[in-house]
Amino acid sequence: METKEFYKLRLQQVVSYLRTKYNNKISIEELEAVSNFSYRNLQRIFKAEYTETIGAYVTRIKIENSAKLLLFTSDKIKVIANNVGFADVHSFSKSFKKHFGISPFIYQSKKEEILRIKKEENTIIPFFEDKIIELTSKKVIYKTIKGDYYSNDIDVVWNKLLEETKNLNINPTESFGIIWDEPLISESITYNYDACIVFDEKIKILDRKFKVKEIPAQKYAVFTHIGSYLSISKTYDKIFKSWLFTTDKEISEAPFLEFYIKNESHTNNRNEYETKIYIPLKH
Repeated sequence: METKEFYKLRLQQVVSYLRTKYNNKISIEELEAVSNFSYRNLQRIFKAEYTETIGAYVTRIKIENSAKLLLFTSDKIKVIANNVGFADVHSFSKSFKKHFGISPFIYQSKKEEILRIKKEENTIIPFFEDKIIELTSKKVIYKTIKGDYYSNDIDVVWNKLLEETKNLNINPTESFGIIWDEPLISESITYNYDACIVFDEKIKILDRKFKVKEIPAQKYAVFTHIGSYLSISKTYDKIFKSWLFTTDKEISEAPFLEFYIKNESHTNNRNEYETKIYIPLKH
């Protein structure tokens, strides 16, 4: 008999698939193949675990990703609606207003207010990226969590992943976290986070308890945070309050990455931790 943990793993595979394909039409057959559940049972189990239907989940992801594009790019609303998978601007605007309480046009016009930016340019302190890089595609073993921003869930999931993979022939020195939800946009303080360890594509991962996926190539602006993870929000604030309004780059709707260069395995002093923040850019 399959364990509850294995059921959760299968649901997480579905969530990962939805996150990747949210702006395309997803068939029932695809979801049944990914989950190995009948669609009827998948809907029941998904609703019990995530407290919303698959359709509502996909719509929310579309809307929250559109909010990123409204805030971080100069794209027209019609283009954004199409990019996140809506058939037309009318249906997009209706769904957006239902979710945020205002139209996409008003939301975009309030960009500076939402990002807590004062309009006077001379109040913006320059803040620059370390570098712009093109990150090649990577094959990863990953573990997903659904938690809140103020817990130690991330530490827990990394400890579990490292323990479970210690007998595999992989290199845990290249690892990163995927930040799927942002407090700035998401309605709640909960988030979805993937702890990822990169491995050689030649290695075959057969154990069904491990989830494997490929992270596509993407262009990023890279920033460095020095200090504990509890203070990392200060670096994100600089990115959104200074860099975003002085750069000619535009952020894409892809998730942010965090590479943990120096952590508890390197030093006992949390003030010496080093985290590289990768902000995805439009090509």
